[in-house]
Amino acid sequence: MTKNKTYKFGDLTYKAYCKPAGHGWEVGFTYGGKPVFVGNFVHASEAKQWWKKMCYEMTYFCKHHEYVPTASPAWYSKYFGNYMYKSYYTWLDKCFSKYTREYTTATKNDYKKYKNYEKHFHYKTA
Repeated sequence: MTKNKTYKFGDLTYKAYCKPAGHGWEVGFTYGGKPVFVGNFVHASEAKQWWKKMCYEMTYFCKHHEYVPTASPAWYSKYFGNYMYKSYYTWLDKCFSKYTREYTTATKNDYKKYKNYEKHFHYKTA
């Protein structure tokens, strides 16, 4: 599932990518071959979800921010990277709170079942 996409912002060209990395996935973008943003994922499904969100955020940024030619490309990359990391961690917080709810509920249900097993268990002494 390697994906690539190019975004133009004034004179600047950012290259977004989604690729396998070790046992997981890496989603990010570069400017001039240097990484501006990198996000790592264990599951391909989460990488795909973030890829979709990241593409939306990149398009939104390019449409809603005016390119100023007097600003340095390094400054724009820093600004763009910080903008994307804010979006990334906001997205992760939503994912983590969902997982926390799911596992808390599952743990409570398992504990109730355990207590039921414990109540009906009679240990025979030898």
